[in-house]
Amino acid sequence: MYGIGSKKNINKVALYFIIFIFSILCYLGYLLFIHYFNINKEHDYMIIYLLSWLGILLGLYVLFSWYKLTESIFSLYTIFMLFFFLFNYGQPLMWALGIHQADEIGQSKLYTLGRATTGSIIYTQILTLISIIMFHLGAVFCYKPKKHTEKSENNLSFSIDAQQTSKIIFNICLILSFIVIPITFYNSIDDLIYARNHGYQALYYDENRSSFAMFRLLQYMFFPCLVGLLVGSKYKRNVRYLVYTIFLVYLVINLLAGERGNWVYYLVILIFMSHNFFKRIKWKRAITYTFIGILFLYIIDAIVALRNTGITTENVLKSLSLENSPIISTVFEMGSSMQPSLVLIQYGWDIWPYSNSYINSILGVVSSEIFTILDIPFNTLSSWFSQDYLGISYGAGFSIIAEPLINFGPVISPLFMVVLGYIIASLTFLDKNMGINNYPLRVFFTVTTMSALIEIVRNHSHFTVKSWFFGVLIIYALVLMVRGLLKNQINVQTAKVKKSTIE
Repeated sequence: MYGIGSKKNINKVALYFIIFIFSILCYLGYLLFIHYFNINKEHDYMIIYLLSWLGILLGLYVLFSWYKLTESIFSLYTIFMLFFFLFNYGQPLMWALGIHQADEIGQSKLYTLGRATTGSIIYTQILTLISIIMFHLGAVFCYKPKKHTEKSENNLSFSIDAQQTSKIIFNICLILSFIVIPITFYNSIDDLIYARNHGYQALYYDENRSSFAMFRLLQYMFFPCLVGLLVGSKYKRNVRYLVYTIFLVYLVINLLAGERGNWVYYLVILIFMSHNFFKRIKWKRAITYTFIGILFLYIIDAIVALRNTGITTENVLKSLSLENSPIISTVFEMGSSMQPSLVLIQYGWDIWPYSNSYINSILGVVSSEIFTILDIPFNTLSSWFSQDYLGISYGAGFSIIAEPLINFGPVISPLFMVVLGYIIASLTFLDKNMGINNYPLRVFFTVTTMSALIEIVRNHSHFTVKSWFFGVLIIYALVLMVRGLLKNQINVQTAKVKKSTIE
């Protein structure tokens, strides 16, 4: 352990100060930028290129500063920031490397609107970069070094409590799994059949599409139950194989249905859990698995392409070329989530006809019927933006950058990112000394919370908060309740034994 005045703690205090000053100076520079920048003027593409490289440098700054504070690179926070960058700055990252596609931002229309101008692209790049900086500042504020003494962690009562909590987590998640897993597979297979008959977009925007609302709510518990089984069993072999098999089936069904959403986050989080709580992945093995995974994606993508174009030497080479890389096309597709922010910057952000979307998310967390009862006009951001504003039949989605922008405007939205960064990092921070043996409930809560909140990077808060409430908070509350009841029973029995002994 390090004392209060140790060199390591002094260095961390200095780093806090540097991050704070750097963030404030960047925000002041951003205010000057939006005051003097002419968005309606055509600007040199070199500015876009330089800002794209600035995004790469910012990513390195986030990783380096977080590592110096927490002494951890592969963490829940860095996973969140990885997807934050890919979905909101993915295309500029490709531009920095000189990689382009014909339908990229600036070359194709913004949904039903015109093409993005160089002015709006530059403005959106700057807004995204300052939002990331301020979000990171909020996340850094949440970090406080935990003091774990040998005495506390070797304490017998501490160890017994952790073991009991693990058993409670496992048993609750096992019981729920008998309900949640079949329902999730039913929903996934139903989606697969419907997508094959009506197309992937029809899953979410076909008015004739009907599904059991309760089934959809119970599905939020699917991944938390898998996490609970792993954590509660402490990666017991048969449980581990069962969980991975269930997840693999879930992944395949969703891939066949064309779903490109939550399973990606879940997969990365499962890898993180295995690395930190079961068996650390060595660099050589990680590189080998990554190479095999990329090769597999190339082969699958090439097969799909050749099925449509025919098998010739020219088509085989073309399908395996860098321009047709499934990795690059995926990054460009993910990076298209920058478009909602571009639309708001180019065509006006003060257009949201309902009350603050974050407040609405909290009010409607249990059910949106509350707005009907209170006679408050309501719609979700994604539905309103896609159907009402853009007039399209598919989902344009939203993003972690666009939501504060439409609520608060370009001046205040970066400041709100400080609050958002603090909240998300606080709920999902896991000290490197916290493991499934000594802090099983904390591990369960942080991992499952991240699995729910991470979707906000490419969506909005309404469904993210609902997913967290039904998928995480309910199970967490059940564990606390059962643990409390067991402790009360033990206390009562102990009191009876003491009383009989005295008598």
